[in-house]
Amino acid sequence: MKKVGVLGSISTDFVATTNVLPKESETIVGKSFSTQFGGKGANKAVALSRLGKQVVMFGAVGDDEFSRRALANLKEERVDVKHVKKLRGEIGGIATIFSSQKTNMIVMVPGANNAVDEEYLQKIENEIKKCDCIVAELEVPQQAVLFVSQICKKNNIKFILNPSPIMKFDKTLLDNADLIVVNETEIKHLPNFKSQKQALIDYAGRLVLTVGKRGAYVYEDGEIVHLPAVDTPVVDTTGAGDAFLGGLIHALIEGAKLKNAVEFANVCAGLKVSKLGAQTGMPTIKEVKTFLQS
Repeated sequence: MKKVGVLGSISTDFVATTNVLPKESETIVGKSFSTQFGGKGANKAVALSRLGKQVVMFGAVGDDEFSRRALANLKEERVDVKHVKKLRGEIGGIATIFSSQKTNMIVMVPGANNAVDEEYLQKIENEIKKCDCIVAELEVPQQAVLFVSQICKKNNIKFILNPSPIMKFDKTLLDNADLIVVNETEIKHLPNFKSQKQALIDYAGRLVLTVGKRGAYVYEDGEIVHLPAVDTPVVDTTGAGDAFLGGLIHALIEGAKLKNAVEFANVCAGLKVSKLGAQTGMPTIKEVKTFLQS
């Protein structure tokens, strides 16, 4: 079985659900509150594991109770966490999430995630090289992501980049990426951005643009293709992008063409938003297959 490495954040989500999100300086009454497992990296790892992939997590946690629970949950989800860095006297990542039926707002405090550095990655480089592909995001330091992308380039390992949360980033990251997945905000930060259409053409076959409830776009076989989202009840949009990416990688590993992989990914994202929790809401391969059959 092919092994997928995930380089990214491991965090705990504090989730408040509301009918509408608060405006600046506004206090509103929420509907519910829950503590969930999160972090863009950990979310992707769980998404891939639930789809049946062998997944190894690269990242860092603290020695607080939330970190211990986050690692235990990843183990329960059959994610290999043996190489996760553990720091004494540091808290794990924390995300405060305000979620409505339409969208969400997130404040991320990195904590131990900031300790993912080149020194740590050099120590586990042999484990990275055992992976068939690596997926990374930017909730860990960019230099670490760049370092891993270079390992992938030198060793013919597929490197998949989700440049989120968006920030200024080294163009080398894009050059090293076999696949780049961005949303409508993130795509505008690509170098020399002129339009969504031009970006899809410039990165033909290497770029997937997600557009929320409208689905996604790719450029394949000489044309821009729109792949609509699936219609499911919206309960919690947190982690939808990570579910999409997990589904996309799963389908590509199984040999699907890019647009067919996006269709599969849209189903994964649709099933995720119909359930509460970034990780608890990730669909299993059985759930995806049942949906596709119906």
